[in-house]
Amino acid sequence: MSNVIALTEKKHEARVDTRVLAEHLQNQHKNVLAMIDQYRSDFEELGTLAFETRKSGGMPIRFALLNEDQSYLLLSFSKNTKHVRGLKVGLVKAFSRFRQHRQSEADYLPFYHELHDQVKALADRAHQCGSNAPERVFHININKLINEAFGLKSGQRPDLPGHMRAKVTAANVIAKELLEEAIARGYDHKAAHLHVKQGVQAFANAGVRRMEMAA
Repeated sequence: MSNVIALTEKKHEARVDTRVLAEHLQNQHKNVLAMIDQYRSDFEELGTLAFETRKSGGMPIRFALLNEDQSYLLLSFSKNTKHVRGLKVGLVKAFSRFRQHRQSEADYLPFYHELHDQVKALADRAHQCGSNAPERVFHININKLINEAFGLKSGQRPDLPGHMRAKVTAANVIAKELLEEAIARGYDHKAAHLHVKQGVQAFANAGVRRMEMAA
């Protein structure tokens, strides 16, 4: 079995389902729950135990969503075999990936919103000049422009690796600045779109050229 452990997000916090841990530990879930109940006070020193109940096959199934420290504690109660050591490493990696993703998202969103504030300003100007295109079309087009510059498909951004998310974040900043410049110069919406497209494409191409030179 792979040591890639799936996490569950609960109230913006990463948690591990005890059913998942039981499967990785190659143990029955009821035994894992019994261990948690036996040492409940120890687990609660590391945070509130989040128990939930779901129906499976018509039967209620009780499980817990453990936080990072509680998950490590559970594994510490298991014999320190090679398999369990591998699970500990997998758990460290899983929580590390989650934190990196959250940080990447926190860095990305403010610039994304700033860009789309400018897109709204462009749409307002276009409407004043007689355009009948819905505002959402302007937002869709700017996202499509950036996606195409990096060869991305619609809906792919949430799953981007960190280095690519950083590039798209930078492209949002560049696009916002170019859009501000275009609006200040009085460009119509088509000319403004072209101005942004050329700048973002130049930025994306510069990265490709650096990779080719390093190869």
